[in-house]
Amino acid sequence: MVLEEEVWFSSEEEAQDCVKIFRSLNISANLKKQVRLENRVMYKAPFSSLKEIIEEEIIHFRDTGKEEFQDDIEAFELTFADLKKDRDYLAEIFASHVPGDHVCTNLFNSFTDDKTGPENEEEMKIFLQEASAFRILELNGLIDIDEEGMVLTMIIEPDDAVMTVFGDELPQIREKSLEKWEIIRSLEANETHSYIVTTGPDIVFLEDMSKLEECFKERELSEETDTLLANLQVKQVLIAEIVDIIQKEGRTSKEDILPEFVHKTLHIDEELYIGFHLSPSFIESVINDMKKLGLLKGKGSRLKVAL
Repeated sequence: MVLEEEVWFSSEEEAQDCVKIFRSLNISANLKKQVRLENRVMYKAPFSSLKEIIEEEIIHFRDTGKEEFQDDIEAFELTFADLKKDRDYLAEIFASHVPGDHVCTNLFNSFTDDKTGPENEEEMKIFLQEASAFRILELNGLIDIDEEGMVLTMIIEPDDAVMTVFGDELPQIREKSLEKWEIIRSLEANETHSYIVTTGPDIVFLEDMSKLEECFKERELSEETDTLLANLQVKQVLIAEIVDIIQKEGRTSKEDILPEFVHKTLHIDEELYIGFHLSPSFIESVINDMKKLGLLKGKGSRLKVAL
């Protein structure tokens, strides 16, 4: 049913709260879980090898003399800048610590303290910096964890540290370059869980949307409301306009209504216009849903308002 609405969550708890909100407003809703595989190509090699292959690919694109490769060059440059930043931070850690020292203490504390996370821009910068360093240290087997934090177990040359980049962040790298610099390419598969709350078409009967918005905000789900409320407002206006068209004629055919909203602009209030660009097949689905809700009845040229 096209009058239904879907709200997607990554947390099952938030999705269940969403179902409770709708049901408290007498809107039917159900929850389903969707599991998908996400596959990404990943390149893995020491920093020195990644540096060499990126520089080589940039030279290859520049030598073509074609402007169309400028975006590809910039993608390589941005990737290298991120790698260099991680390499330099790693060098700072190695220069200021010895094996047995605790490192990435801000990152560890963020997981053990009662704080919900970084509280300002500077804390966020440190958090992300240490999170990236931890991934590299773990990848290279250079870190252990005890009750007090993350322990540096060994020091290596920063240029020898194995790092990774994802293929979807870069233009396609030539096979001969991958072989030359002994870059390991792998396909990384991860599962993702989504929780989908689907309302019934009866959501279009909701008159006071401020209550729905308030309920979402109380549960800190306000980010999910913008699209939902916009969709709901458009559908309510669409239904009201279809009802108005039929009432003016008394009875009308579905075929007369279907092309009405291919290009139609409605003035809602002093500041808001809604422009409809909807296919006849979509409008037909709306009409069918309105029949199921008891708003319309009849068929063919005898379509009329049931209210």
